[in-house]
This record gives sequence, structure tokens and C-alpha cells, in this order.
Amino acid sequence: MKSQDAYDIVIAGGGIAGSLFAGVMARAGVGVFLIEKEARFRDRIRGESIFPWGVAEVMRLGVREVFDRAGAVEIVGLRSFEDRQPADPYYWAPDSIDSLPMLGFEHPRLQEAAIAWAAEQGATVARPAKVTDIDRDGQHQTARIQSRDEQMTTRARLIVGADGKTGASRRWTGGSSRSDPKHHLLGGVLVGGIDWPERFVDMVSNPGRVNYWFPVSTDRTRIFLALTPEQHAETAIASSFERFMALVGEEASADRFAMVEQAGPLGFFPNQCTWATQLAGPGVVLIGDAAGSLDPTQGHGTSHLMRDIRVLSDMLTTESHWPRALEIYARQRQETYDVLRAFDRWMVAMRPATGDEAARLREGHLRAIDADPALGGWRMLSSRGPDGLRADEASRRHFFGDAR
Repeated sequence: MKSQDAYDIVIAGGGIAGSLFAGVMARAGVGVFLIEKEARFRDRIRGESIFPWGVAEVMRLGVREVFDRAGAVEIVGLRSFEDRQPADPYYWAPDSIDSLPMLGFEHPRLQEAAIAWAAEQGATVARPAKVTDIDRDGQHQTARIQSRDEQMTTRARLIVGADGKTGASRRWTGGSSRSDPKHHLLGGVLVGGIDWPERFVDMVSNPGRVNYWFPVSTDRTRIFLALTPEQHAETAIASSFERFMALVGEEASADRFAMVEQAGPLGFFPNQCTWATQLAGPGVVLIGDAAGSLDPTQGHGTSHLMRDIRVLSDMLTTESHWPRALEIYARQRQETYDVLRAFDRWMVAMRPATGDEAARLREGHLRAIDADPALGGWRMLSSRGPDGLRADEASRRHFFGDAR
């Protein structure tokens, strides 16, 4: 087994979270070894937007150029459809941090741009390769790495797990994985042929179904559709682009999708939050979906991973005692995740949920908005972020107008 030089940080996973973190730390003069298992990134059918509060993190990190390289486009606001026609839009700029827009991007293009940028900043990159296990030895950890042709080991002061919610790193901290119950299935497909004179997230949200679409490049759009498992089975939609588009088009203007052409795979996956019970252990820390993934219906996952990168990189470059830095990061990360998870759960309890309880919650939520249009900051979450919000019973009752 070949032994590599020692590094300050070994990162398991070269997706968006791992690569951007690698580049930020390498830019600061830290020795980084980035390990990515995929030789070529594929369409993820998720994680292709970043809300204005996440764009604020992008700007603080100084990585906007990576998004530009990937062909990201600015999305100016949110627009709902009523009676198959768009209602008056909500624009991010008046409320968002520094009047920043939302960004849409193609996931594989951003992954490629990020891993190339990390190498340019001085990170060593191994690809395709995979961290198969780690061993601890005093102040250092040893990562075991499998590439196509050989096995190798390398020592590091810190190992960062950025290998997603199904990766191995969640057990390296000494914890385990937990998940909320599955409730809906979210399907997505990449298309061409939608003209965007002004770029919005377009949304139709009704009991039992939610669908939305937004630009991810100058000529591509991502369409998502949330269905109950029963609807998914009844429509046999997963195997037919035509059936998928027919269902999406039922509640939007017909000309919107008249020229649509499929540009990527069609796929469905369960909606749920899933998280690691322990975010940091001796010489190991988790970021992005490895630390905790959010229900993709609300779309805050990429914004949250940018917060991870900023907080953890700030702590490691300003705090010489890295165990203390990891402890502070883990505590802050958990607090933010709890807020975003609560928002996910509250929103899906109203739509696409159905039944008397969902109707009661929707009515209470509308009463709460009448009394407090900002809902104590919860309605500004996409623009301003989770700071100042608390995932407690008082907040839940305020969100639902005291609805039980």
C-alpha cells in the first residue's frame, strides 16, 4: 500500500461542498487533499438553486466566480400561478441581503467548476478515488484511499466528510444517521425550450401537489413535481417524460411548455430530512449533506452548505485549537439545521399535505400572515436566512396562528 505525504486536511467527497471548502482552505495556505469518487459528474436532479441568503454566503467566501464559470444565472424573484396564469411576482431585491438575487445552476457544471477551482487554489485532487476508512493515531488521522489502480494511505490533522447523506463519513464521527418519515416523492427533469425574458422561480402549490420550475442556465430549465406515493404509482409518471409534462402543464399556461424538450434524465426520490447524530469527532467533521440534508421541497440545501463552508473555514483559519473550532462549528451548524428542518416540516404539513389537519394549518397560517406579514422573520427566510429564528414551540404556534 502506497503512503502519501501528510496533509492538514483530507476531504472525502469532491462535490460542491467538498470542492469549494477545499479551495477556500487551500487559498488560505492550508494543505488540502481532496478525494472524489466520480470520474465524471452526472445529473443529480436536485440542488440546483441557491437562495439570496446563500448567495450572501457565496459573496462572503469570495467564490462567486466559480458559479459564473459554471454558467449560473440570476433569478430575480418568485412567481405563483393562479388559474393557469402567473400572479404578480415577488422580487427578492427589496428584502434580500445586499439586494442579492437567487442563483440557478446546473449541478454537474458547478461540481466540475468547483473541483477545478480547488485545484487552482492549490488543493491536491485524487479522482476517481474514494476514502474507504480512517484510523486514528494521537493527533493525526490516517485515511485509507482506493483509486482505480492502487490503494494508498495519507495522514491528516483533520478529515472532512463531504460525501453526501449516504456516504460513509457519518459513522466516522462516532454517530449514526437519522431521518424523518418519508411523505412525498419529488420528481425532476432538465429541459430546454422555455423562454425566460425575466427569470423567476415559477410555482403552483395546491393540496396534494406542488410543482415549480426555474432556469439553471441561459438555455436550460429544471422542473420539479411533488406527488404523494399514491399519485406517483397511479400516474406511472416516472417512466414517461410526456406524462410528467402533461401533469405539470395542467396548472400552468399551455404556451409555457409548448416547445419543451427533454435535456436530462427524469427521476423521483423521497422527500425527507436526514442527518448525522454527531457532526464532529476527534479529528473528523462533516459538512453539507453528510452533516444533514434537508427536504428538497423547500430548496435550502445549497444555501446551507455555503453557510457550512463559511463558518467552518472561518473557525479553522482563526482558531489555532482545531478541536475547539470543530465544537463551535458543530453547535452553530446544528442550530441552523434545526431552524431549516422546522421550516421544511411546517411547510409540507400545509402543502402538499391533504386532509382536515392540513386545511386547519393553512387557515391558521393565513391568519398569522394577516396579523404579522413577516411572521417574525419566517416569511423572509429565503431572502434573509435563518439567523435570529428559533425552532421552538412558540415559533411554531406563531407560524400557524396558534393552530393546533
